[in-house]
Amino acid sequence: MAKTKSGQSAKSPKVTSNTILEPNYFVTGVRGLAGSDVVLTGSAVTGGVQNPLLYTGPISPTDPDGIHILVPEISGQEITGATFYGPDTPLFNPSIGGGNIRAVGSYQYAGSEARNHGLYYEGPPGGGGAWQQIDVPSDLFPGRTVWNTIAHSTMGDLVVGNYDLMHDGTPVPFSGNAFIYNIRTKRWTIFDLGGAASLTTAYGIWQIERGGTQYVIAGGTRDGHGLNKGMLIDYDAATGAFGNLTLYSALNVPSLVTHFEGITAVPGGYHLAAGTIRDAAVFCSVKVDADGAFGAARWIPYEYPGSALTTGNTIYRNTMMGIYAVSGSDGVQSYAAAFELR
Repeated sequence: MAKTKSGQSAKSPKVTSNTILEPNYFVTGVRGLAGSDVVLTGSAVTGGVQNPLLYTGPISPTDPDGIHILVPEISGQEITGATFYGPDTPLFNPSIGGGNIRAVGSYQYAGSEARNHGLYYEGPPGGGGAWQQIDVPSDLFPGRTVWNTIAHSTMGDLVVGNYDLMHDGTPVPFSGNAFIYNIRTKRWTIFDLGGAASLTTAYGIWQIERGGTQYVIAGGTRDGHGLNKGMLIDYDAATGAFGNLTLYSALNVPSLVTHFEGITAVPGGYHLAAGTIRDAAVFCSVKVDADGAFGAARWIPYEYPGSALTTGNTIYRNTMMGIYAVSGSDGVQSYAAAFELR
């Protein structure tokens, strides 16, 4: 049974906001690398084609020499667009190997009937590694076809993301749901939240202990109308068991949209990047109770100064990242906002 938690809307803390990367480069994910350096994932349009982006270096200011625009290579496919959504690094997963990065996302290729295919890369951040297609298998859904797979995040042995179904060439309404893919065992797990309706998303994952089997997954689910509750849930990769499903409403106000986009562990709990129906991002802090349960949330709305639209896409420690747009401008810019919490 899902638990619904409220919390408090915090007084505005001091926030240091900076632009990162280049104009029209989208930041989507982050993972620590070494010291204060990180790996950022995202996308950039070059030559009219959207390609996946990897960045290694400090968050702010970002080093232009650390930006790498990769071109996926999968045998027999003419790839027409791709993006990365989430990375993992040897700091958290030594099996990746020193000097390598693991990243997941989605892509499209000419002649495919699917809207998106899952994308997996492992190798040096500058390219030259191995690329794979990872799609939710259609044989898990007799009579229907998976036509949309998006891999959102990876950590440890797992990849989490979302899929949609098609029947007789027509998308199935409200068929969107979340998946877990175990890289080591090649096993797919489809979310079944019992009382929670379909339209569940899995955007972020955190391995509680390096090399362990316990994870926390963040995203959203439908609990009425819309994608209206942020979701935290425990998952045990050894047993396949879910537990401790907890739902949140942004700013403790019912809304059509509350969604967790990214998660990072901090002492005593987690920080999350969240989105709502407003044109602003939300920094969220959730403590973990002594019994392991997720506690109440602390919400801090955020808008990049002077922006008309701000998204909260990912988070690292106290720094939330996303994109913003200014009225009258055709482009967007990625940002990093460091929160000084009290």
